Order: sequence, then structure tokens, then C-alpha cells
Amino acid sequence: MEFPLAHIPFALEPYLIALGFAAGVCGGLWGMGGGWIIIPALQAIGTEVHVAIGTSVAQILGNSLISSLRHWGFGNVSLRLVLVMVPGQFLGIEIGVRILEHFKHLGPRHTDVFIGVVYVALLAVLAAFIVIEVFRTLRRRPEATKPAVTGDARTPDHVGAGLACRVQALRLYPCISCKVSDIRSISVWVVLATGIAMGVTTGLLGVGGGLLGMPVLVYVIGCPTPVAVGTSVASTICSALLGTFRHAMHANVDLPLALSLLAGASLGVQFGAFATRYVRGVVIRGLFAVMATMAALSVVLNVFYGMRQTALWVVAGTLLAISVTIMVLLVSAVRAEAHMRSSNSP
Repeated sequence: MEFPLAHIPFALEPYLIALGFAAGVCGGLWGMGGGWIIIPALQAIGTEVHVAIGTSVAQILGNSLISSLRHWGFGNVSLRLVLVMVPGQFLGIEIGVRILEHFKHLGPRHTDVFIGVVYVALLAVLAAFIVIEVFRTLRRRPEATKPAVTGDARTPDHVGAGLACRVQALRLYPCISCKVSDIRSISVWVVLATGIAMGVTTGLLGVGGGLLGMPVLVYVIGCPTPVAVGTSVASTICSALLGTFRHAMHANVDLPLALSLLAGASLGVQFGAFATRYVRGVVIRGLFAVMATMAALSVVLNVFYGMRQTALWVVAGTLLAISVTIMVLLVSAVRAEAHMRSSNSP
């Protein structure tokens, strides 16, 4: 027995549930559905790229809904930004799906190579940019890695102020303000363009938009990292719904496979979202850069060198290590908070 479209054996279901859980932990922390992590892992076990992409979008729909509710409860979601980004995401998804369908008709090899090149380039650029910013932040504020034992990691986390301030100073009307993100004024067109870029990555690469959403909301829009995380994942609900529908029309969605992934992810996102209350933004971004680098490496090994088994161990091993790191940081912070409260109690 095997999954109908992915053509991988049902015996791999425990691995898929574990993959979903680990991707959920990271996705809840980074504000994404985990598609850019799941797709290389699915490719590494033999799933064709267009099925991996469509199935990833389908599981992102359920994953992002669960994660959004959690982040909303923590006050990490800017509804105004979400409402402006969503129309842009719809347009971007249509663009991305049409590009993917063009290469799909050229054959699996052309599709794999094209998607692989785009993935590697995007992940490499994001990882390099974030690593540079993280090291600069740590040089200025070495204490930035300490957990927020008060349960609110947002306050000291404004980064990329130079670029964000210049973007916010643009007077391309109409403009909106955003109290949750501490943004006094920003052009609607900038936010809409962010949504379009996120939508293209959803339609073309099968990721929920968070791959671009969290970094752009932090460095360009100027949101604190936890708010960028919550807003990014909330904005993916509508786009993932449309993306799932469009990919299902083209037989790119393996529903049983998506449900197996979601079974693990629905639990993992709870821990990841909760961790944003304690793990500092610089640590969140640093872990993101590590995962992006290793995901890019796994795509290179699988698509360009045919080293499928090695690629699987690279992405799965890194995902496991980061998930464990997040859980350890979360437990340590919660214990420190409990100790502080007991010390202050009469």
C-alpha cells in the first residue's frame, strides 16, 4: 500500500507524523506552515516535486489555522496588516501556480531543477542576510539571547530600524497605522507588495508565505519578531485555502499524506507558538537562518547530485536538532519564570 499520488509506502507514516510535529514546532516559532521544510523532506523520500508542493500547501491550511489561533491569544497578530496582505497573496498565488504549471508540462526533471534553483537562491539569500544581522545584534547587545522570563519577548526586539524607518517614511498614500506592531504610518502599497511576494512563494514553491513573511515584516515593515511571526502565519490562512484549491484542480494534492503531516503539525505548532513568549527575537531569527541554510543544502544534494538519502538526513537531522533546541529553551524559560515568581511570593 502506498499514498495515491506521492507513491511512497504507508509504512513511512510514523516518519511523516514526526516530520509534521517537528515542522509544526518550527513553524509556530517562525510564523509559517513549515512547507519549505517539509517539501525537501518529501522530495528526499521520493515524492515528485509538484505533489510535494501541492500537499504541502494543503497541510499548511490546517497548520496555519491552529497556529493563528494560538498567536491571536498571545496578541501577536496585526489584523490590519493581514487584511491588506491577503488580496496581494491571492494575486501572487495565481502567478506562482501558473509558473509552476508551465514547468510541470516540460517534465519532472525541468520542474525539479527550476524549483531547486529558486529554492536554493531564496534560502541562501535569506540565510546570509539574517546571519549578518544576528551577529551585528549580538555584538551590540550580547544579552539579547537571554530568555524573557516575564513571558513577553516582544519589547526589546526592534531590528532593521534603518530600512524599516525609511520604508515607513514613504508617503505613498493611502497609509495605515498599526498599534500592535508599533507602526505609526506605513504605505498600503508596501504591505500589499509584501502579500504578493508571499503569494508567489505559496503558489510556486508550496510554502505558506512565511518563508518571506517573517523576514520582510521584521526588516522591511518594522514589526517586532513575535508580531511578525503571528501576523505572517495568520495571513497564510486565506492564501493556503486558495492555494490548496488551485493545486487540487491540477491533481497536485495527496490528501492522506497531508493529513498525516497535519496530525503531527497540529501538536507541534502549540509548542512553537508558545515559545515566542519566551525566546528572544534574535534567537528565533538565528535558528531560522540555520534551518534555511540546511534546507538549501538538502535541495542541492537531492536535485543536483542525486544524494537522496544524505539530503534526507540533512533536513531531518537539522529539523530535529532545532526542534529539541526550541523545546529546551522553552522549558528553561518557563522554569526560570516559575522560580522567579516563587522567590517574589511572600
